Amino acid sequence: MSQPIPVRFRPRPALVRGLAPRFVLLIGDPRVTSALQVSCVDDVIDVRFPESHISCRLLLQPATGQLLCAFSVTHLALDGSAEERHRMDLTLDGPLGSAVQREAVLRRLHAFRCAATASRVRVATRVLGRASRPLGHAHLTAA
Repeated sequence: MSQPIPVRFRPRPALVRGLAPRFVLLIGDPRVTSALQVSCVDDVIDVRFPESHISCRLLLQPATGQLLCAFSVTHLALDGSAEERHRMDLTLDGPLGSAVQREAVLRRLHAFRCAATASRVRVATRVLGRASRPLGHAHLTAA
């Protein structure tokens, strides 16, 4: 008795749409290797670092041909809650997804991450500074 021939399904190609897939090469850059997650889907580049969440919405300006990058940055507290939120728009010239545009986006991502790290350090030193003060009264005297 012959065995039935298994039905083979052809894999469907993934539907790639939007502007963000043109920036997918930034995922391999050393400035984002410490990220917990990086995605370039539809019109959004999304990067999650331990200290920040950075989202970049891409919009092509039809009148000028320029690319508008609308950054939304959330600095995270040590417990993971949102501490500060920032927004910034950046307009880029050149071919869509070119090395120059990727570099501009990477520089901005790196700057936002450095700012979030510095913010955490400032908060940690303020907390430590308060805890390390002596528990007595201090008196200032002038000579």
